Amino acid sequence: MGNSDTIAANKINKITLNDIADKTGVSAMTVSRVVSGKGIVAESTRNKILNAVEQMDYIPNLIARILSSQRTMTIGVIIPKTKQVFLDNYIAQILSGVMTVVKQQDYRLMIYPVEEHEKSSNLYLDIARSKLLDGLIMLKPKINDLNLESLIDSGFPAVLINHRTADQRVNFIDTRNVEGAEIAVNYLFEKGCRHIAFISGSKEESNGIDRLKGYEEAMSRLGLTLNPNWVIDANFDAGRAYQAVDNLLNGQTIPDAIFCADDYMAIAVMERIIERELSVPDDIAVIGFNNIDIAKFTRPALTTIKQPLMMIGKLAAENLIDLIEHVQEPPIQKFLDLQLIVRESA
Repeated sequence: MGNSDTIAANKINKITLNDIADKTGVSAMTVSRVVSGKGIVAESTRNKILNAVEQMDYIPNLIARILSSQRTMTIGVIIPKTKQVFLDNYIAQILSGVMTVVKQQDYRLMIYPVEEHEKSSNLYLDIARSKLLDGLIMLKPKINDLNLESLIDSGFPAVLINHRTADQRVNFIDTRNVEGAEIAVNYLFEKGCRHIAFISGSKEESNGIDRLKGYEEAMSRLGLTLNPNWVIDANFDAGRAYQAVDNLLNGQTIPDAIFCADDYMAIAVMERIIERELSVPDDIAVIGFNNIDIAKFTRPALTTIKQPLMMIGKLAAENLIDLIEHVQEPPIQKFLDLQLIVRESA
């Protein structure tokens, strides 16, 4: 066996917690606390152990953890399937947050892109019963999704993202969508806009419903006319939002601002306004929602309501793992604040 083969063989002979304990002069239990991130350990001792972990190239034994904990050490994420699902920056940012925590906690991740027509009456429950997962994260489930009710009834650990409900059995991480929409309308009003149209999201999702509610309440409170022809249901679809611009511009009076329930729709709206030889924001101001990465690179750069997407993903993963490991009890129901990001489009 050559020298390189010997090195490779040594790397395969994995270092154990006991090896690290012997090197640092502490107990294996103390090493375990530091490696797992659970339990109180003096900072000097923690640093000594972490240095030894790095020097000795320690890799946690996933199989041993699975056997000892009787868990799969895997969580699943159900995402709505779109034509280019992994190019969707909203989904990508949330998944990035989830993956950060999953990696830190030494769990594994399985992603389930699901189309509406693929859903059987027990789809989520079937995934839970597969014994492949310890828990589920779900992005933007529909409010009338019967699969969701079955999963909740089962008691399987699950955390929902961008979905809110008064049901105390349901764990969710959401943002203050009503307030976010009100912030957008108030800002447009302060900029002098009085004829504000709204391109809405899905009325089957709580975040779509809440953003419409915030728009309507802000318009009423400010004494602005709520023109029903200027509230267009685009179902979070950029193509439908693009087409909606023509309807808004063909009337006797045109809006001086358009608020869109997500950034992709807002970008499509700006494109069509410019194609119609109007200026953004001089003729029509445009505001989006979410603050996806590309929003700052559009021309004009998009003013938007920022959701902390990566933080949403991190919190969902952290709280799901806490549920799995019985660190805390349900319900977990958290609302995060939103922020106005002012750029060129409004």
